[in-house]
Amino acid sequence: MKKNAPPISGVMMPRVLKFLLCMKLSSFLVILTASQVNATKLFSQNITASFEQVELRTILNVIEKKAKVRFLYNYDLSCLTKKMDFSVKNARVADALNKLLEHSGLRYQQMENNLIVISPVKTNEAADQSQVTITGLVTDNSNQPLPGVSINIKGTAIGTTTNAEGRYKLNVRSSNDILLFTYIGFAPQEQPLTGRTTLNVTLVAVSSNLNDVVVVGYGTQKKQNVTSAIASVPMQDLRDMPVSNVASGLQGKIAGVVVQQNSGSPGKTPAIKVRGFGSISAGTSPLIVVDGNIVSASAFGLLDAEEIDKIDVLKDASSAAIYGSRGSNGVILVTTKRGRPGKTTLGLNVYTGFQQVTKKLDMLNSQQYAAFSKDAANNAYLDNVPGAQVSDPNSARPSNFLRYRYPRGDLFDWFNFDDPAKVAALPDNNYQDLIFRTAPISNYQFSATGGTENVQYAVSAGYLKQDGIIRKSTMDRYTLRANVDIKAAPKLTIGVNINPSYKITQEVKSDGHWADNGIINAALNAIPMAPVYSADGSYSSQTALAAPYNLPGITNPVANITEYNSPFQEVNLLSNAYAEYKFLPNLKYRVSGNANIYQNRRNAYTTSKMPLNQLLPPTAAVGRAFSEQGISWLVNQVLSYDVSFNKVHNLEILAGTESNKLQYQSSEAVGNTFANDIVQTLNAAGQPASVTSQTMENATVSYFARIDYNYKAKYLLKVSVRRDGSSVFGPDNRFGTFPAVSAGWRVTEEPFMKNLPVLSELKLRASYGLSGNNAFNISSSNASNNYYPYAGNVGSTNYSFYNNIATGLAISTLGNPGLSWERNQQLDLGVDIGLLQNRISLTVDYYDRLTKDLLLSVNVPTLTGFSTAVKNIGKMSNKGFEFGVTSYNLTGAFTWNTSANLSFNRNKVLALGPTGDPILSGSGVGETNITMIGQPIGSFYGYRQLGIFKDAADLHTNPHDNTTRPGDVKYEDVNKDGIIDAKDRTLIGNNQPDFIYGMNNIFSYKNIDLAISIQGTQGGKILNLSRRFFDNLEGGGNNLTLALDRWRSPEEPGNGKVPRANGRTTGNNNAVSSRWVEDGSYLRIQNISLGYRLPKPVTDRIRLQRLRIYASVQNLYTWTKYLNYNPEVSNYEGPLTGGVDYGSYPLARTVTFGINVGF
Repeated sequence: MKKNAPPISGVMMPRVLKFLLCMKLSSFLVILTASQVNATKLFSQNITASFEQVELRTILNVIEKKAKVRFLYNYDLSCLTKKMDFSVKNARVADALNKLLEHSGLRYQQMENNLIVISPVKTNEAADQSQVTITGLVTDNSNQPLPGVSINIKGTAIGTTTNAEGRYKLNVRSSNDILLFTYIGFAPQEQPLTGRTTLNVTLVAVSSNLNDVVVVGYGTQKKQNVTSAIASVPMQDLRDMPVSNVASGLQGKIAGVVVQQNSGSPGKTPAIKVRGFGSISAGTSPLIVVDGNIVSASAFGLLDAEEIDKIDVLKDASSAAIYGSRGSNGVILVTTKRGRPGKTTLGLNVYTGFQQVTKKLDMLNSQQYAAFSKDAANNAYLDNVPGAQVSDPNSARPSNFLRYRYPRGDLFDWFNFDDPAKVAALPDNNYQDLIFRTAPISNYQFSATGGTENVQYAVSAGYLKQDGIIRKSTMDRYTLRANVDIKAAPKLTIGVNINPSYKITQEVKSDGHWADNGIINAALNAIPMAPVYSADGSYSSQTALAAPYNLPGITNPVANITEYNSPFQEVNLLSNAYAEYKFLPNLKYRVSGNANIYQNRRNAYTTSKMPLNQLLPPTAAVGRAFSEQGISWLVNQVLSYDVSFNKVHNLEILAGTESNKLQYQSSEAVGNTFANDIVQTLNAAGQPASVTSQTMENATVSYFARIDYNYKAKYLLKVSVRRDGSSVFGPDNRFGTFPAVSAGWRVTEEPFMKNLPVLSELKLRASYGLSGNNAFNISSSNASNNYYPYAGNVGSTNYSFYNNIATGLAISTLGNPGLSWERNQQLDLGVDIGLLQNRISLTVDYYDRLTKDLLLSVNVPTLTGFSTAVKNIGKMSNKGFEFGVTSYNLTGAFTWNTSANLSFNRNKVLALGPTGDPILSGSGVGETNITMIGQPIGSFYGYRQLGIFKDAADLHTNPHDNTTRPGDVKYEDVNKDGIIDAKDRTLIGNNQPDFIYGMNNIFSYKNIDLAISIQGTQGGKILNLSRRFFDNLEGGGNNLTLALDRWRSPEEPGNGKVPRANGRTTGNNNAVSSRWVEDGSYLRIQNISLGYRLPKPVTDRIRLQRLRIYASVQNLYTWTKYLNYNPEVSNYEGPLTGGVDYGSYPLARTVTFGINVGF
């Protein structure tokens, strides 16, 4: 059987007939294996033709040439010689074939590689077709009609295909027949008729379709030919899961990608890491590219899922090396939607809802606090005053700052911890209820797409209004996008993308110590009976209530919210213009220019109504004005050529150049002593404003090339190289070269694998490459930013000339002209497996990532005049496994799809300079983290708690501090010298989890869909540093209810973990120790979304393209042992202090209701 071949005769004819028979009897199985072509593209082609009395096979020849398809049929079929009139005008291929073969006794089936098989319908089957007529509509899960879907009566060759509107008509033998629906790129589906004459079907896309296109650096590639570790995000699933920040929607979706929501503050973009930490002092976040424009994580968070077409993540060095020095931490490629020829399509997606804090901490109530505070004061008094008795009145106790006193009715009659009746009547303020609220959220997204053959456009506009769960915090975000593509000439296409945005955020000081007006810690530390307001209506403070008892002056958390005003305005403009010229169909040149312009401004003001605390000197109102602006220019030119030799050797060559320039400047002014709080601008400040400013410029120039080769899409090879030059390095080390190579073998394309029908795809991959990193910002000794460590910094200083002070300049940091790039070398081994026609897809990757030449500050001889300088001396590794699986479990009327991923990463520091000295880092209370050879970066550092000293005998038989008493914390004597001191600090855990995971399940029945996403981490620790203030057992502020399990006496030892209450801490109880290191494991129901799509016939009647109503819950519930609000803690962006929680803004549980409609 061969199209347009001479008549087949002789011994070959029986084989051909046998093949034809097998083909007809097994046509539905053949369709299942033909998942290598994009059917939508093929059947969406339009053709025009007209014939009068021409043979059918002649018409097929013409269609074949016009539509660039291949027909396969038996040349001797008599019906092919039938002469007929036939005419179509601008008709789709599917419609033309349906019309052509309607009364011919022939039918067609689409195969792979644009192949269409035409075969006769059995006579007996054709005779039975008149019994029952079935009609219906076939759509995808977005209610879009699918043209060219094959519909068969199961077990026969009787069938038809859908037309351009996705509709079909089929005569069946019985109303109890089973119909089989098959379509390229979608899971096959069986539907029993059960007496129905109208049958509408929704097909489910199979994301493992090997002809899917993934975005790679400066181009695209078929998924079947990918040899690197590249992952794609299922965007439809993301669009059906409304999130206020698109980055949050990536959480748990991609193996090897950590998306950490370390703050629930409105407008806050999560921290993203790909395959661990890639540096100590340079950037550790992936490069984010939106339509060719390099953007910050904050700008990425401005995007709405509705305007995004694709998100692809380049994880290994082979895929990311084409980006050179920018791609060392992975690359996230975002492609926004573009217009298509056709009538204008309008879309509107609106949702509204509310947010609530996901948990509240269990704190002592007023009665519990009274007993606790009394216990702490008495223990301190008994420890430190000889002959002291618990019954001694406050007047007999020292009044200095030793916390020996407690309320006994001597200040206020109601404030008496000795009187049970007064204690029972104490007021009880839950300050968490006072700072948190139920906050509304609303989002409006409008889009318009369409165009002609020469001009296509996609326009979208959005508005997001989000109030925060901490009072006063808000965010308003306005976005606009316009993507236009113009075919200016047959070989020339030009386009422009414009994306302005404006965001204004009302910030609150959620994090940090209460003495710095940190809201969270102030609310948790405030004693529960302290009133919010005084009798005169002014803000109360703990100082006014408890100063005679030496309690700390914890700031008023409500005042910290209401009397601090900090609007932060962000204006951003992303723009791109390109021109693409095709010299030949397979040779094209593309030039694009990108500009990223931003301007941010913060005007912060703390009013004079803010009550002061006793730890800080009195200050008046304070105003700050901060502004920054920057512009980044990026121009690249790419020449690409692809060619195929004998249809087996396929080659694509790409070469290009890129240049980038960044200009940045910022300034900040501070003033105080304002006359009043009405005029809050700095010109009203009584004290002269202090002003600081800085400016920075850098530039890069790059040259790159890539060669992709495959033999029969079976043996795959990719080689790339990029050479970057950066102005941040000295003249001798300004350029770095970053090569990469990857190879793949599609084993299932080998002849010996053809007899394994269960295995539809098996591809082995290997890659190795180098990438660099120059995104450093090393802090110098004077805390200024060191953007050019090769040259050092120059700062202002004072000189004395003849007893007169003169201001001048001096070198503030020592430069090192020998500095060069940080370099990443990465090996990746992977396998892609498809089972049961890719209904089950599995991806496994192993990677070994070595980062060398880390930039670190090291000690230098004092004769230089400096103590430290920056050198390339560090080394660190990340190794891990990644697993991803996608399964189409059920594909009938009820569908169920599952995707899951699991990732392991092991980080280890291998070298730290010539001496290998560890790096100690702090976060709020001194040294909390250590980076040392042989351990993960930023491990926790402190004392290791063994328990509590139960009694005097226990104390005398174990090493201890000279102030330690029974009931104090027992620490390990790490160096075995018999005493507990700073030399006994050691590793007490690290924040890096054993593994991370995510799972998504999508169910649908008819027009109802349900999506459930879960994600979490196992292992990894958190240093809950906030407990140093609300779990310190000192009695000066409120504590967790853990204090109820404290040591009280040898007879009441508590749980053996919580020390005694003591107003004057002894035994170094509140040193950073394993006591505050907690398990960071958690499992979260990240999202549940329930939707209903109006059936297509209904939307047609009301003249809508689609309509879906939905409800969603984000962050429904989290299972965790962690005591604070959020196991995804702050400081994750800082690799040296990761995993330290210092009062981070809690996450919100968000409930939304929405409607998505298309016109």
